[in-house]
Formats: sequence, structure tokens, C-alpha cells
Amino acid sequence: MSIRLGKFIREAVFTLLIAAVVMTAYNVYLQRDMPSGAAPELRAMPVNGAEIDLYKLSEEKPVLLYFWASWCRVCHWVSPAVSDLSEDHQVVTVAMVSGDNERVARYLNAKDLHFPVINDPQGSTSRAWNVSVTPAIFIIRKGEIKSITTGFTTKAGMLARLWINR
Repeated sequence: MSIRLGKFIREAVFTLLIAAVVMTAYNVYLQRDMPSGAAPELRAMPVNGAEIDLYKLSEEKPVLLYFWASWCRVCHWVSPAVSDLSEDHQVVTVAMVSGDNERVARYLNAKDLHFPVINDPQGSTSRAWNVSVTPAIFIIRKGEIKSITTGFTTKAGMLARLWINR
């Protein structure tokens, strides 16, 4: 019995490693056209707050810039963690093609999400950043893109990226 269990564990670990390699390669592929180095300018009036100037925000501390959509199934898992992080960290979000300001505000309220949201109903901001996949998370420090993550990530993963770039 222990020989079978050992074989099962080895096979499971191997399968998980292969899945991790495939997912990493896929995420690198998705990020291939996203900007690096200097962050594109982002100044906008959010749906729920005062004007945002990404460069100014990132001068003193890193900013987590989160591209999401109301229709994105993975975002339903990531957005609550981003909302939690926004209590103690600088967070700016962009709602990609998720409706007008009123619809986005209703969505935030219904999901109990509390982060500043720049609405991008036609996708112009997303195109300026070459973001074509949600969720996409950038860490910006002093106007420079320090990290990009696409797809599912955890609160701990986002915290680690913010901490590394403080």
C-alpha cells in the first residue's frame, strides 16, 4: 500500500509541476505586449473618489494597478483580495468594458468592493496599457512598471510584490 501511495504522490507532484510550468509560460505569452519600463500616463477621475494621477501616487510608495472586469470569472476571486489590500496600500483599479459609471458603482456595492475605480467602458485605457486579459496586475513605483501578473493571484502574492518594490 505504501508503494502505491508513494507513486501517487510522485505522479501528483510531477503533474502539478507540469501545470505550473504551462501556466507560467501562458502568462508570459499573455504579457508579451504589455508595457515595461516607464508606465503609460494614467490620470483620470474614478467612479468613486478624487482624481488619480498614477505617477504622483507612485512617487513615495508602490501602487497596485488592477485591471478587472465585472464579467471576468477569475476577477470574482481576485477582487476581494485587492479590496482588502486597498485598506493599507495604494490601489488603483480599471474596470474594463463593464458598463457605464452607474453600473460599475452598483457592481462594487453588490460585491462589497472598496477600491478606487477608473471606468474604461470603451477599453481606451486598457488599449493604452496593451491589456487584453483580465485580471492584470501591475506594480508601479516612481512611474516605472516593476511587476506584471496576469490571471489568478493571491493576496499574499500581491503583498509580496508590493513589499519587494517598496
